Amino acid sequence: MLFDVAALLITSAALGPAAEASIAHENTAIILTLAASPQSALPPLRPVDRTITGLAGYGTLTEPASAGNSVPISTFAVTTVTNAELATLSGAPFLQALSAFPQDRIASFVSSHPNAVSRFLTSPPTAVEVSNVWNSIDAAQQDALVASAPRLVANLDGVPTAVRDRAGRAWMTASIQSLTADVQTVSGRALAEDAQHQLHMLGEVQSALNTPNGQPARSLLSVDPTGQGKAAIVVGDLATADYVTYIVPGMFFKVDGQIDDWANDASDLYTLQTKWLDRIGGPNAHKTVAVVAWMGYQTPDLTNIGSLDLAYQGRDALARAVEGMQVDRAGNEPYTTIVAHSYGSTAALMALTEYDFSVDALALVGSPGSAAQSVRDLHVRNANVWVGAAAWDPVPNSAWFGSDPSSPSYGAKSMSVAGETDPITGESLAPSFGHNEYFGHGTESMRNMALIGIDEGALVDR
Repeated sequence: MLFDVAALLITSAALGPAAEASIAHENTAIILTLAASPQSALPPLRPVDRTITGLAGYGTLTEPASAGNSVPISTFAVTTVTNAELATLSGAPFLQALSAFPQDRIASFVSSHPNAVSRFLTSPPTAVEVSNVWNSIDAAQQDALVASAPRLVANLDGVPTAVRDRAGRAWMTASIQSLTADVQTVSGRALAEDAQHQLHMLGEVQSALNTPNGQPARSLLSVDPTGQGKAAIVVGDLATADYVTYIVPGMFFKVDGQIDDWANDASDLYTLQTKWLDRIGGPNAHKTVAVVAWMGYQTPDLTNIGSLDLAYQGRDALARAVEGMQVDRAGNEPYTTIVAHSYGSTAALMALTEYDFSVDALALVGSPGSAAQSVRDLHVRNANVWVGAAAWDPVPNSAWFGSDPSSPSYGAKSMSVAGETDPITGESLAPSFGHNEYFGHGTESMRNMALIGIDEGALVDR
């Protein structure tokens, strides 16, 4: 492997007794920066299968003697990072340094510096950076992070879905136990009420994760009970599905009270998509789907609906979520669709305008618009954008936050939500009325959104 500069994170335990004696061992991680000559062709570096000699500031990194082919790699500088110093880091350097700590010290740091973890999650590295760090550490280090920093791992876009599910469930279980104790013992009414609120919210998420009989398995993609709360639940297997749909909510949708309904809406969409694939048959009959009930941002209420502040948060969080899935599925990327409602459509339009990732389809319902002037401004392949507007919904056509996606000049395709007889199945489809009935069971709106998510736009009722 040809390289000029590489960074290797290693714990003192991997260096051996002699190395441990020469450094300040307590609460430290060792960061080795290596510079190799352009002519050096070496395998990927791993601390567990290398021998380091000399720790007087510099030394040489060689293959173990048992390999019979020791190769000097130039020199390295040794730097120690204490808990206090780690707390000042951010982004990828924070994650790199934390992953170098032994498991007990990760747990100690997380316990003593909870605000550092919260700050990191507020402004995390990109999904690509997270993936690079995660894939650069060995299985033991990964397990140590999951065991000792489950909240952090559960909410990191770029970490594999199954790992996030395991970490998130473990963190919820521990948090419910801790919050239950807090409700009984914490002093101060405000603190007790906050603990009770978080406890109830986590109970709602746990309930939404329960898989009804005959339904596909559900997994936890992210969870945060602070404030209004955030969460994302996957119906189906996000790691292998051929078609992936994200449903993004608008105003008044909150984790506490709506996450269970939102997960059930995702399950309904999953069922519809699966049935249509079976009906269409051929190669489609063997394809699979996953639907993400995504509540990854704080939605507005009547006090702040006129502001774009929360839409900016939704834009960034949605972009990270989709990019995280695409990084995890690199080389096997699924057909990806975003279905966004109301204020959530504004956040989605901003993400698809201002970030570099692309999706295969976008469906907007009850949209107040965004700054994008037409489908040409959006990173949606083949301009595959659909818009639905229900009778008596005052939000479409308002262009409250910019251009109206349903206007002819915008270039989006219209999908019916009026409720008619399905021209293929003969089933009677229910209409959507007002601003909040687009995801109703048995509606024409759900039928058309399901077809858009499996690349069957030709069957959508226009």
